[in-house]
Amino acid sequence: MTKLVNRLQEQDSAVFNMCKTEVSLDEVKHIGADFSKMIKPVYAVVDKTNNRAIHLHGANYQLIPYDYILYQLSDALDDYGIDISNTDIQFTVHQDLNYMKLRILFGDDSAYKPYSMSKNDNDKLRFGIELISSYDASLVFTLRAMFVRLICANGMTSYEDVNSSIKRHTRKFDVDTSFEKLRHLNKTFLNMSNTFEVYNHTDLTSAEVDILFKKFAGKNESKYNLLLKVLETPKDKSTLYDVYNALTNYSSHNKRAVRDGKIKLTGGHEDYRLDNCKRDGVKSSEDRDYEVNNFVKSNDFVFYYHRGLANYSKQISQ
Repeated sequence: MTKLVNRLQEQDSAVFNMCKTEVSLDEVKHIGADFSKMIKPVYAVVDKTNNRAIHLHGANYQLIPYDYILYQLSDALDDYGIDISNTDIQFTVHQDLNYMKLRILFGDDSAYKPYSMSKNDNDKLRFGIELISSYDASLVFTLRAMFVRLICANGMTSYEDVNSSIKRHTRKFDVDTSFEKLRHLNKTFLNMSNTFEVYNHTDLTSAEVDILFKKFAGKNESKYNLLLKVLETPKDKSTLYDVYNALTNYSSHNKRAVRDGKIKLTGGHEDYRLDNCKRDGVKSSEDRDYEVNNFVKSNDFVFYYHRGLANYSKQISQ
């Protein structure tokens, strides 16, 4: 038995045993009170222990049991020499087996120790790996590099798509090959830290911050005001890194901005406060992560990145 599996069993055997629940993919012949025949093939992911259906899928769905995924990840970590002895592990399985989420965060004494931003030694990025899968199709299979920004008391997180696998559970998906990306983990973390340094050396005007927030939020006034609330610096003293951190704050926390009925002394419009969303936190986070990652790749955001890249390249060459 490999190291990760040992850690999971020792840390929370009940959660790990949930992952080992026997499941099967059974064709549904009839449905409804009148036992109507199915027009197209439909298959149910069935929890064999409790004899209940978890979710219905089409004919192209491939069932990949959680425990198989975990054992494959465990083997890959060993094969590529990724030591998890100095790590924190966060492991969640939905009570109805709808989804699972595993996060491995590397510690100070690991080979992937936290990175300190050049402008502020206290602004540290703690690197990690995240694995996600589901039986109910609410979350696609995801293996990715990630970080937690330690300077934030609320543990803001972000993700890197450069070396990630995000795949739907179709019959063509080969889960085993996904873990080969872990071979280049050190390079992935280096790329992440370099990217954030460029962000941090990209100064923005107040108007440019506003443009980015409005582009991201669209017509969603609540989203726009949430970004203003979580921005850590004055708009006229912000960098692209500050904007990025506001975006990842939005994705990392299941919050929304709501009017509090109080009129600001300046501007003459209602102020906003942050409130909890009622949606499932894991699913909300995944949807918001996808939204932020797409925006970071958009021309609106990349334009400022390239401007900052030129400036940063000049600084480090001097």
